[in-house]
Amino acid sequence: MFEKITARTKHYAQDIYDFASTLIQIESLSGDEERVAKCVEAKMHELGFDSVFLDEMGNVCGTIGHGKKLVCVDGHMDVVGNGDESQWSRAPLSGDQDAERIYGRGAADMKSAIAAMVYAGKVIKDLELTDDLTYMACASVQEEPCEGLAWEYMIEERNLQPDFVILAEPSNDEISLAQKGRLELKIFVSGKSAHASTPHLGDNAIYKMASIIKELEELSHNFEVEDPELGKGCLVVSEVTSKTASRCSVADYCEISIDRRLTWGESPEYALGQITDLPAVKAAGARIELYTFTDPSYTGKTCNKECIFPAWKLEKDHDVTTASVQAYEELFGKKATLTTWPFSTNGVAIMGKHNIPVIGYGPGTLDACHVADEYVSKEQVLHAAMMYAAIATTYTKNTL
Repeated sequence: MFEKITARTKHYAQDIYDFASTLIQIESLSGDEERVAKCVEAKMHELGFDSVFLDEMGNVCGTIGHGKKLVCVDGHMDVVGNGDESQWSRAPLSGDQDAERIYGRGAADMKSAIAAMVYAGKVIKDLELTDDLTYMACASVQEEPCEGLAWEYMIEERNLQPDFVILAEPSNDEISLAQKGRLELKIFVSGKSAHASTPHLGDNAIYKMASIIKELEELSHNFEVEDPELGKGCLVVSEVTSKTASRCSVADYCEISIDRRLTWGESPEYALGQITDLPAVKAAGARIELYTFTDPSYTGKTCNKECIFPAWKLEKDHDVTTASVQAYEELFGKKATLTTWPFSTNGVAIMGKHNIPVIGYGPGTLDACHVADEYVSKEQVLHAAMMYAAIATTYTKNTL
């Protein structure tokens, strides 16, 4: 089976690369993924997917087979902006190829992965590996600004319940078993305005917030919970905003934004409690509020989400891990490397919130993401297509 998957995937190698280039050439910032979605939808029809569904939020899901085991592969269609285009040596939307790489925004994060997962479905269909398997490729929306949003919708409103999900995020030819979670929150402090020549008559909100920021920095160096794989959580004050009647006045308002990364074993309630209990927070009478994501998708569908993103972690002896390692070692003849991701993914909803098993494997490296001259290795793209077909079929055979 593995030799057949390898040979059939190689048969489609240039088609996969060209499809990746086509996707890269279509700009698809978050909330503007429609043209990419239509392109993915058309390719699924062209390759003979048994069903193709474009949902109300704009996610594209295509299936191969009608077996009892449902295995999904997820790749998000949205990309970050191009940044300063003068720093690019090629046009950001070029989709250029050479002998070893594909270039452009989304090459690694993660349009090449979408091409790989779609063609993995074609390989499964060609080889008739669907007796007990339903393979689903899901191209999802709005992951960059709010990871998990699309999958919360698919699980909670569409009742999508796969046996497990492969996250096709960049993993540099390694298999990811975990990621930290995170919170996005704000702290607000009020003061009292006064003329800058008589500051003693006012109550400077910036000074109050400065004390809070100092205690947050101290807290960030003293987290107690530590996971063997994920390490400790972390905390960053990412924005500071103040308001004042003029530059000659005492500030009467200040707010900060915080990104709090959660390691395994830290709940959102625990992390919020740490901040609420800070002496400076209490002394300032500060108000704490979680961010809520409210931007509509390209279809106009709005799925409001409180910005809580739970950690997830898959056991090393889980059936999904076993199948993934077996698939890798049979395909490539070398030992698989298990890793964890430092970044956040749609797994926060799939496993972090809904406990559907998740594993990560995708083409690309983290240092090639969100940067000028983004690229992906063609070899890794081809490996990903092989792995998606092999993991799905191996898991199905192992668990029936």
